[in-house]
Amino acid sequence: MKEFLTNNSQQTQELAQKVAQLVRRGMVLTLTGDLGAGKTTFTQGFARALGVTGRVKSPTFNIMNTYIAGETPIYHFDAYTLETMGAENQGFEDFIGTDGITLIEWPQYMVDILPNDRIDFNFQRTNEDDQRQITIHGIGQLANFEDAL
Repeated sequence: MKEFLTNNSQQTQELAQKVAQLVRRGMVLTLTGDLGAGKTTFTQGFARALGVTGRVKSPTFNIMNTYIAGETPIYHFDAYTLETMGAENQGFEDFIGTDGITLIEWPQYMVDILPNDRIDFNFQRTNEDDQRQITIHGIGQLANFEDAL
């Protein structure tokens, strides 16, 4: 487990850019944190680092947005609306851990389909306005991922 402190959205996106340089197809990144904690800001920096030029926004009402980074799809989930129904048998398994890179906001509502090998990110606001504490923890075969940062 490794912790980072970012002082503004630009630094959060810079951390995301570093992470983006280390990922490969099939990887799943879970993003946990309260509303406004920086999950979507992180995803925007991540997608831009991989070459996405279009608008990157939280897919709250769609549940999933797809962005193309070169030849690699980025599947961006916002599972908040799945709180009551869960994610199993919704078809999301067709995307998670497959040909692209998957980022999941509110992963606790998709826990029934999360892979054993993933990278968990936890975003917390500190007492400072724009400051965030971001904890990164690799799980399973990705257990040492954070050591590369």
